[in-house]
Amino acid sequence: MGESHQLADLLQELKERSGRSYTALASRTGLSRSSVHRYCQGLTVPASFGAVERIARVCGAGQEDLDRLYSAWTRAEEEASGEPEPELQEEPAVASELRPRPASATSRRGPPRLRTLLIALLLGIAAAASAVVLDGLPGGGPDGNVDGGTDAKEGGGPEAQHVDGPYWALAPKPLDREFFGITMNTDTGLMPGFDVGGVRLWESETRWSQVEPERGKFDWEVIERSVRGAERRRLPVLFVFGGTPGWAAPGGPKTPYLDDSRASPPDDLADWEHFVEEVATRYRSRIEAYELWDSVGAGSHYDGSMTTLAEMVRRAAHIIRRADPDAKVACPSFGRLWEPEGRALLAEFVRSGAYEFCDAAALKLHPRRADGPPEEMIELAARTENIFRKNSRNQRVWNTGPGAEIDDGAKLSDRRANDYAVRFFLVGLYIHKSNVDRMYFYAWGSRNIPLVVQLVGGRPTEAGRRIGRLHGWLADTRVSSCGKGRGMGLPDGVLECVFQRGRVREPEAAGPWLAIRWTQRGRASGRLGEGAHLLRRMDGSSERVRAGERVEYGETPVLVEYRA
Repeated sequence: MGESHQLADLLQELKERSGRSYTALASRTGLSRSSVHRYCQGLTVPASFGAVERIARVCGAGQEDLDRLYSAWTRAEEEASGEPEPELQEEPAVASELRPRPASATSRRGPPRLRTLLIALLLGIAAAASAVVLDGLPGGGPDGNVDGGTDAKEGGGPEAQHVDGPYWALAPKPLDREFFGITMNTDTGLMPGFDVGGVRLWESETRWSQVEPERGKFDWEVIERSVRGAERRRLPVLFVFGGTPGWAAPGGPKTPYLDDSRASPPDDLADWEHFVEEVATRYRSRIEAYELWDSVGAGSHYDGSMTTLAEMVRRAAHIIRRADPDAKVACPSFGRLWEPEGRALLAEFVRSGAYEFCDAAALKLHPRRADGPPEEMIELAARTENIFRKNSRNQRVWNTGPGAEIDDGAKLSDRRANDYAVRFFLVGLYIHKSNVDRMYFYAWGSRNIPLVVQLVGGRPTEAGRRIGRLHGWLADTRVSSCGKGRGMGLPDGVLECVFQRGRVREPEAAGPWLAIRWTQRGRASGRLGEGAHLLRRMDGSSERVRAGERVEYGETPVLVEYRA
C-alpha cells in the first residue's frame, strides 16, 4: 500500500510539526487515539477525507497541505479499492435513470433498476456487521464520531459499513423568508444591494452602551435609521442585545469595542430590565425578533455566569412578550462550539431551563477556520443537536454566523469567496432538518473580513450577487430533501437539495422540481434524469439540457430544473 504510506507520511510530518501527541490529536479531533495512530502509521486509510482534514487542521495545516493530503488520500483509497478513478468520477449505473426523489414520491414504485438496487442495499445492510456509520446524520460526523466517540474500527474488529445517503427528506415545506439573513456592519441605514430575507443588527453601532450611554438617557438615532432602512426594503429586523454600558458595570472587563462597553452583566439587573422594556416598547411591531446576547463563550463578549444569563433571559423574554406579543425571542448566541469548553457552556445553559422562554436558540455555526469549507458546519450542527437531545430538548436554531473567536485575518480567493457565500446558505438547508430555521451571513458592509459581499456605498461583489441569485432561484419554493452521494442516486461526493416550485398542496397542481447540486471538493459527473430540461449556473447563465445528458458538478453549485 504505497499510496497509503505517502498519506501516512504527510500526516506524520504534520503531527511532528505540531508537537502534539496521538492522545492530544484524538481529543481535539473527536477521533479515537488508535484511529489517529493507524492513520499516521499507514495501517488504515480513513473512510472519508473529513477525518484526514480534522487531523490536519488541528496540526495547523494550510491550504497547500490540505491539497496534498487530498490527492494522497484519493490515491490511497483508489489503491485500497483496486478500482482506478477517472478524472471525473462517474455516477452509479442507476443514477442515469433518476430524477430528484421528493419525500412524497418515496412510496411509489421506482424504475426496475432502482428497485433492484434498493433490495440489494437492504440485503447488504442485513448481512453487515452491527456497527453502521451514517455519514452526516445527526449525531455523527464525517468519520462517524461526535464529541470523542470511539471509532467503529477500534480494536481490530471488522470495518464499519459506510453509507452515504439521504440526510433527510420530508413532504415539501415552505422556507421562511427570514432563512436568508445577513448581519449588518453599518450605522448608515443602507441595506444590501442584493436580495436577502432579513437583517441582523450587531456591530452596527446599536449596542446597549451606545443606545443608553448614561443611565436613563437614550440615543435612538442609529437604531431608528437602521430600522427605517429595513422597513423601506420590507426586511424583518433581528435586534441583538449586548455590550453593557460602563456605568452599569464599572468593574467589569471591557469589550474590544471603543464605546466603554463591558463584557459582564450589569451589577443591577433592573438596569437590564429597563433597557429591554424601552427598546421593545418603542419598536413594537417594527422589530420582528430579539437576540438576547452575542457570542457567549467568548470572554471578550460575556464573562458572567450561566445562572445570571438565564435570569437575564427570563426577565427579558417576559418584558418583550408583554410589550410586543408578536415579537420572537432568540436566546443568547453561543460560540466556541468547536471547543469542548464552548459546548460545555452551552450544555450548562440548556440545563438552566432558560430555553423555555425562547422561540429559538441562537448558535454560532461555522467552519473550524474562517477560510474553511462551509460543509464543516454539518458536523458542528450534529454536535450541538446532540447536546440538546441529551437534555431532552428539541430546539429551533438560528445560525448567527461566526463567533468572536474566528480569525478575521484569513482571506479567501475570489473563486472560493464566490462559492462559499452561496454554500453557507445551502449547507444551512442541508442541516435544515436539524431544526436550523435561519442563517445570518456575517457580514454586510465590512472590509476587513475573509469574505466581502458588499462595502457600504459600493456595488455588490460577485459573492454578494450570487447570494441574491440563490435567493431568487428559491423564491416561492418548498424544500423537500437534502443528502449526498449514492444514497441519493448521485456520484460520490455530490451534495444535493431538492425543492418544488409553488406553495400549493395538491400534487396534481404542483410545480416543477428543482435540484441544486455541488461538491465540497473536486469534481464529479453524472447523467441527468427523466424530465431534466434546464441547467442554471451561479454566474447567471443557463442552458437547455435533456435526460441522459452528462453534467459536471463542482464546488460552484448548479441548479437543474425538472418538468412537473
